[in-house]
Amino acid sequence: MINPSEILEPTEGCILLVDDQPEQIDIIKSVLEQYFIVKVAIHGKLVSQICRAGAIDLILLDVMMPGMGGYEICRQLKSNPETRAIPVIFLTSRESQDDEAVGLNLGAVDFIRKPSSPSVVLSRCRNTIALQRVKEQLRQKIEELQQALQHSRQTMKIQEDIERITRHDLKGPLSTIIGYPELLLEDDNLTEQQRIYIKNIERSGYILLEMINRSLDLFKMENGTYNLKAEKIDLLIILERIVSDLGVHSGAKRVDIFIKELDCLDTFAPFHIVGEKMLCYPLFYNLLLNAIEASCDNGKIGIYLTTQDGYGIIRITNSGEVPHAIKEHFFDKYVTSGKEGGTGLGTYSAWLAARTQGGRIELDGNQPGETSLIVYLPAHE
Repeated sequence: MINPSEILEPTEGCILLVDDQPEQIDIIKSVLEQYFIVKVAIHGKLVSQICRAGAIDLILLDVMMPGMGGYEICRQLKSNPETRAIPVIFLTSRESQDDEAVGLNLGAVDFIRKPSSPSVVLSRCRNTIALQRVKEQLRQKIEELQQALQHSRQTMKIQEDIERITRHDLKGPLSTIIGYPELLLEDDNLTEQQRIYIKNIERSGYILLEMINRSLDLFKMENGTYNLKAEKIDLLIILERIVSDLGVHSGAKRVDIFIKELDCLDTFAPFHIVGEKMLCYPLFYNLLLNAIEASCDNGKIGIYLTTQDGYGIIRITNSGEVPHAIKEHFFDKYVTSGKEGGTGLGTYSAWLAARTQGGRIELDGNQPGETSLIVYLPAHE
């Protein structure tokens, strides 16, 4: 139920009173002007002129007037786009319900019988204006939602265009960059240094191709349209490969990385989860690269594996603490700290990859001097 006192304040709003009876005008005006600006028109020809001169929130319109009657005035108001939305309340001494039906069909919102208590007139006016403003607020909200929906559709169209450009406009030339080195390497007249250059070009082409494919997957994971191909995976093999691939980075800081299965004494026992290799590799590659970059020189990074409550749990622990300013937003998109050239997409894409595979990632920074990232992925039963 609308409480007008929560919407209206004294002198807020303007009411146009259209009546030709001075006594009636004085009574109604004396009550309304405590809360509203009240304008008066004693015949219908002034109504349009007053409405054009300034904003009117409500029109109180007498049915029986000399010359142009109230019904005709209302008809003209509702046929004009500039005044159509102004609510109209009829003032009438008639008792016929047929008259009331005519007025409502013309677009009036209410009828007030004359004579009527001034407090009733005030309440009807306040409630009508309050309701009108609520309707206007709803209309604006609907417009905002429609604009947001249109923006969302445009965003989706942009993403579709990006995917199209990526698939066709970029991959076309890239296939040539990847293909020609293979042909060039068949030439027996190349020097060893030339062969190294050509192989570097070929390797860079494949890296770029992988980046393009990963960017497409990122869009799909964000939109929930990624087609997950989950299977039983020995995650230990993937982790060992990542540790080896990151050897240059860890070696530069002399950081030692070790893997330990907490549930098994056999160091080479498989650690099975249910997921997709093409998601697990970049997930843990990004997390371990971050751990290396955050670690102190000569530090250690532990990868601890265990299974609990249907999940394979992978805890990655390194020295160094996450800055307090980004703890609450550690996995948000584009969040980075103290890393020159950092994009803030590494931990975000890892978080997306875990979520897409039915898992999650948590940050544990409760231990002074170190940081742990805990990855939960569905375990293979």
